[in-house]
Formats: sequence, structure tokens, C-alpha cells
Amino acid sequence: MSAGTARETSNQANSREQGRVLVVTDEPQRVASLDALVRAGLVVVGVASGAAAIVALRKSRPHVVIADTNLRGISADELTRHVVREPEGVPLILFGDMEATAERRHATLAAGAFDYFRLPAELALLLARTEQLVKLKREMDRLRAEADRDYLTGLANRRRFRTALGQELERWRRYRVACSLLLVDIDFLKRVNDTHGHSAGDSVIRHVAAALAEHSRDNDTAARLGGEEFALLLAGATEPSAFVAAERLREAVSAHEVEKVGVCTISIGVASCPAHATSERTLYAASDAALYCAKGEGRNRSTLAPALSSSTAPVL
Repeated sequence: MSAGTARETSNQANSREQGRVLVVTDEPQRVASLDALVRAGLVVVGVASGAAAIVALRKSRPHVVIADTNLRGISADELTRHVVREPEGVPLILFGDMEATAERRHATLAAGAFDYFRLPAELALLLARTEQLVKLKREMDRLRAEADRDYLTGLANRRRFRTALGQELERWRRYRVACSLLLVDIDFLKRVNDTHGHSAGDSVIRHVAAALAEHSRDNDTAARLGGEEFALLLAGATEPSAFVAAERLREAVSAHEVEKVGVCTISIGVASCPAHATSERTLYAASDAALYCAKGEGRNRSTLAPALSSSTAPVL
């Protein structure tokens, strides 16, 4: 299985319902031996070299990382330290040519990884351990999501959004991985509440939330900030793709009527890091200002924030 094949498999599969695995190795022949991961129903979200492992980890958001101990550009110990520090708590499994002695496995556990296996001899054990850790990580994610979930819509709440926003901006500061923020406001929700009642207003809120959930990827964060205000944090997205996503979302909301209400619309402010801002506060402010413009210009539209001037643009 080539790296390209792994990516195609990932794109075709519904990874919301399957475990996501990132493979880190510099040896192409290693990848073929891990084809059993796909046969077991897991999604290989990427095959990264040692040098690209950290960026790939942040872009792909896997449930488990499986890494070769013989890497170029980064040692297995360095990779382990990076993964252990990740706030998402992604389990790491190491593999290599050396025998999986008690001493080697003990050292692996002491460093913070979850296990070590010799390949190809222990492929079946590696697969079983991967499936176990995927189930554990997904359950942890589920419990965390319940604590950070908006009661009405099931989306992330404001607290979870703030955490995710900080994490995305930290990824840009460390690794120059772009991100974008869409702030969304339901047009004339007060009018809906006054005319049809708050139960109808709740139906509109859930309708917009469903569109946000449908048009977000696994590594995005769709949140309800309160009332008629929503946010969609797009990981790895630059301003052109973010604006396209905003328009797609806006059109999806107005494409279907809400029972007893009819067609509802949204206004969206779009801002990206680093094109429009380089901190949590300024990215939110830029998107909020763009949203204000969208509402002032007649609503039911997406507005892109103005680019940073050359004097304030970050030096890369």
C-alpha cells in the first residue's frame, strides 16, 4: 500500500465512523506490511516521513500514531516526547526490527509510548493493540465531547471552542499551519421567535447546527457560542478555501425550509491566520468585524476580512 493509496483509502472511507491511524516511517516497504490496518477497518490518514511527522500529526488528528523506531530527521525518542505533549493525548505505538524484549518494551513505556512490536513477526499483536487503543481514544474523545457540548445542538460549546482556537493558533506559531475562522449569525432569529415562538426559533438553531456539522471535517471545530451565534474553526485552511466553505455552508442553510418557519438564512464573517490575524484575539476580532459587515450589507452573505497590511504582516 503506497502513501497515495493510503490517502485515497482515507478519502473514500467515512473516518467519522472508523479509527484513524497515522503511520510514521521512512521505509516504503514498511507500509505494505501495515495493509492489515485497512483490512481491519481502520483508516490510514497519512504516511509521513520522520521529518514531517509532527506537522502530519497536527493536520490528520489521528486516534493512534504508529511509528518506526528507525527514522531520519527525528529520533524515536524525540517523536515520543512531541506526541506525549500533544493536548489531545494521542497514543503512540513504536515498531522496528529489534526484538521486543522486556527491557525494550519497559523503556518504551517509560518514555510515554504505549507499546513496541517487532515487525513483521508481531504484526498481529500490533494490530490488536492498535484496535484496542483506537477504541480507548474514541471513548475518551466521546466523554470529553459530552462535557464540552452545547445542550441544544450537540455542537461544541464556547469553552471547547476557545480551547480549539488556542490550539490552532499554537499550531500556526510553531509549525506555520494555517487555520481559518467562520463566525456565523442567524439572520432575524428574534423575528422568528416573536412571530412563531421560541420552539420554532430552536428548530432554526438546530437546522443551522446540522448544516455546520455536515459541512465540517473531523479536524474542524463547529461550535455554538450562544443564542444565534455559531463558529466554524477550519484546521489547515487558508482564506480562499475558507471563503468557499463559508459560501457552501450559507447555501446549505437556505436550501431547505424549516418546518413552520420557511427559509432561514445566515451571515458569515471569514478570517484566516496568518492572512488576517496572528493571535486568538485578533483572529476572532477580524472574523467578527467581517460578520458585522456582512450583516450591515444586507445579511445572507459571506464577507472576507481585509488582509493584514505589510507593516503588520508576520515575518515567516
